[in-house]
Amino acid sequence: MKFETYIQKSKENCANIYGLKPEEIPFLKVSLTTTQLEARKRQFEPIRIILQQFMQKLLVYTSETPTLIVATDGEGYVLDIHGDQQINEIVEVLGITKGVRYAEKDVGTNSISLALTYEEPIQLIGNDHYHHYFKELACFSAPFSYGEEKGTLSLMTTKEHATHFYLGLLSSAVDAIEREIKVQLQNERFHLMNQVLMNATPLGIVMTNQFGEIQEMNESAERITGWLETESIGKDIEMIPELESFIRQVLNDQSKLENIEVIFSQGEKACLLDVTPLFDQLNQFIGVFAQFRDMQSYYDLQKRVIQSEKLSAIGKLGAGFAHEIRNPLTSIIGLTQLMNELPDEKQRGNRKIIMSELERMRHLVDQFVMLGKVQVSQKKPENLHNIIQDTVCLMKSYARTHQVTLHFEPAISNPILSIDGSQIKQVLINFIKNAIEAQPDGGNVRISLFPNTSAMTVKIIDAGHGMSPQMLDQLGSPFMSTKEDGLGMGLAISLDLIKAHQGTYTIHSTEGEGTMVEFTLPL
Repeated sequence: MKFETYIQKSKENCANIYGLKPEEIPFLKVSLTTTQLEARKRQFEPIRIILQQFMQKLLVYTSETPTLIVATDGEGYVLDIHGDQQINEIVEVLGITKGVRYAEKDVGTNSISLALTYEEPIQLIGNDHYHHYFKELACFSAPFSYGEEKGTLSLMTTKEHATHFYLGLLSSAVDAIEREIKVQLQNERFHLMNQVLMNATPLGIVMTNQFGEIQEMNESAERITGWLETESIGKDIEMIPELESFIRQVLNDQSKLENIEVIFSQGEKACLLDVTPLFDQLNQFIGVFAQFRDMQSYYDLQKRVIQSEKLSAIGKLGAGFAHEIRNPLTSIIGLTQLMNELPDEKQRGNRKIIMSELERMRHLVDQFVMLGKVQVSQKKPENLHNIIQDTVCLMKSYARTHQVTLHFEPAISNPILSIDGSQIKQVLINFIKNAIEAQPDGGNVRISLFPNTSAMTVKIIDAGHGMSPQMLDQLGSPFMSTKEDGLGMGLAISLDLIKAHQGTYTIHSTEGEGTMVEFTLPL
């Protein structure tokens, strides 16, 4: 019923508006110039290739039937024609060639104009046409869309061979064409995005198939490896020896590799490599994705930073050392000048002061030298409980002079550790001495020992003035001390000795509450 309405309205237009006579033979009058036709073809180029493939297939399906297949744009201009010899006479009479336009005002009621007007498949068989010349013909048209562009795919045959099957065949063909176009457009967008991302990233990217043949390579990979993509596509990965062994490993075991350092001979570039297996939607292994980051500039910067930190540390040490040496030197110089003006019996006291200051300088130099040395530990089986107990006994008289009481809480078990006893005793003396001196008004220092299955932990707790977070951050730096006459080297040396024993340490402190030093030594 719908077709009949469309056809009746078209016939009325042909008679009343266009003044066409049904007994005349119609002829396609309007035509594009060669330049205009080529421009239209380029505009439809991606879809024309698909249309031509389907048109040729349709001819195969209708090989026993006189058939003409036409593709037009959205204005009815013919872009492509495919047909057999049996229908050539009609083609010549009507003037059907590339570039002509199917317009209702020229050729009367036709399936192409109706399909474009109503945007649905149309069939005209025999007398459905306005002109009598078409009474022995059957025409079928199905519209299609291509982005913002529109067009039709049409089939003409004789009336005796006409069947509704042709309209269904055209409709199915157009649906398939539109799906194919959408897939192609998506693929083109994905390919474009892929190329932009691949070439915008500083990461080198190489992709291979499951046989190790290079399928893709980006610009960064070209720069790092020294190989061009055009030289590499389809070649075996062996052409990039720095990657070959790792990609072969993933090809064999299909497991991911990460953060592998490789050096490319091209420019001696150091890179970190990740290699990932690729799988399709059916979880079938299809290849390998390798990406590598050029780390050379990072490593160069890291070296410069380390060198800068070394120079800065040397500068700070030198400045601190000079400051500490200057004080006793000033005293010695002043006393020496004074001694020239004093009688011999009064010089004895000044000599004692000079000797004391020289001894202080010697001690400072000894500590400075020890700080710069790599701590070598002479380890042997030792009982840490006994070492702590001996150290507490040694420090009791010093604690008593500061009105401080030492409390040692031994462990239930006393496992043997492989340590350098004298070095650990030096650590304990330093920590206990600091805890005593942190309480100028007297107090208590608690030393505890906690064993577990893999280590022994020592805690030393005082109730002194404590330290601020800023001071805690600087602890362990030479010449940084909370004591007025401190050098800050004792703590730095102690921490180095703990590290030399593969131990760990933490220092917790709160201003006004005290400090807890905790260090752990492995069994």
